[in-house]
Order: sequence, then C-alpha cells, then structure tokens
Amino acid sequence: MSVKKRRAREREARRAAILDATERVLENVGYRELRMEQVAEAAELSKGTLYLYFDGKDALCAGIAERRMATIIPQLRARGDAAPNGLTALGLMSRGFFTKVREAPQTVRFAIDWFQAPTLDDASDDFLRYRQRVAEVLETMTNAIVRGQADGSVRADIDPFHKAIQSWSSSMGVHLFLLNAESMEKRMGRPFDRGTLEVEHVSTLVYSLASSAEAARAALQAITERPSEPPLRKVAGDR
Repeated sequence: MSVKKRRAREREARRAAILDATERVLENVGYRELRMEQVAEAAELSKGTLYLYFDGKDALCAGIAERRMATIIPQLRARGDAAPNGLTALGLMSRGFFTKVREAPQTVRFAIDWFQAPTLDDASDDFLRYRQRVAEVLETMTNAIVRGQADGSVRADIDPFHKAIQSWSSSMGVHLFLLNAESMEKRMGRPFDRGTLEVEHVSTLVYSLASSAEAARAALQAITERPSEPPLRKVAGDR
C-alpha cells in the first residue's frame, strides 16, 4: 500500500472515531449542549486536532447524519424496488422510517433539534455530502410517486417533489410526538397507543396519494403482508 493510500485510510478511520465519539456525547448532552471541546475530550484529541477533521459543530452533525443516511438510503430503495407499484413503494418507505426511529430514537431526536438551529454553517465539505444524501432521499421518494403516476396507483394531479417534502416533514412531526409520548400524554390528560399513531400516519399518506380507494386498500394490504413488519390495522373500507 502506498503512503498516500495509507494516510487516507488513517484519516478516514480517525474521522469515523470522531463521529463515534460525537454520537456518545450527543446521547449524554443532546444537540443544544454539544460543544467541540466535549467531542475532543471524548475522542481523546486536542481541540486543534479536532478542527483539522471537522470545521465546526454543523460539520460534525452533518457527518453523523450523512453516515446514517448512507446506510438507510439503500434500504429504502430496496423496499421501493420490491413493491408492486409506486404507491406501495412510498408506503413501505414511510414504514421503514418508523422502523429506524424505533431502532435509534436518539438519532431522530438529534435531527429534530438540529433542524431547529437558528443558524447553520453549510459551507463545509461534510455539509455538502450531507446535502447530497438529503437530495437522494427526496429523489427516491419523488421517483416512487412518479412511478405511481405512471402505473396508475397515484393521483396524476400531485406534484411529486412537493408531496415528497410534505411526506417527510409530516412524518417528522409524528416522530417528534412519539419521542415525547409521555410528555404529550400529560398535556392531553390521557394515554394513546404509539403503534396506532404510526399506522394512522402511513394510512393517511397512502390515501392522500392513491388514485382510488381500491388502490389505497391494495397498497395497505401489501404493506401489512410484508414479512417482519408490524401489521397495519386499517386496510379496507375505512375512509
């Protein structure tokens, strides 16, 4: 191995170790309290060395998000590719997002907090890579809607790109509600079933896209029958 390749591998390994340390710090303090000196200490580096790898807090956050999305995007695409039509594909993708939230709720909590940051440094290479991943997610969702319009399962009057954004943003609202379920129950004065809320979101999304009630019922049935997925309760005649 050449010296150049060895140094590149060492740099990538150091970057990965820094991101691992950042995630550990985030679990303890959250995004709002995250500081570069905390990450440097967790990664056993000087603060100056840390800045050689990441330009600042937003670059670190972008690095974490990009790394997560790099693993999620192929899974979402695989779900879509296995679906019989575009409507079912988007429903399966939406379901997949909820699965990821259940697996790593702290990651979504961090993402929501980061979305609300009053300022954002988007000039780093890390942020540019993250932005590309965001574009890939939206493209994957948009393509599913376009596919559905072509195969007749999705309404022809929908703007695919803006519907993809609406789907993503509305799911984040449901994720926020679920992540703070205990607090929300105190505010409402009564409990609610977490799984039912997830089901309602996916069902509402599918019906809002479907070219007909029959297409919606067929898509929800296909999603329900997917192995290893919790069942969708509402699959027919309820809207």
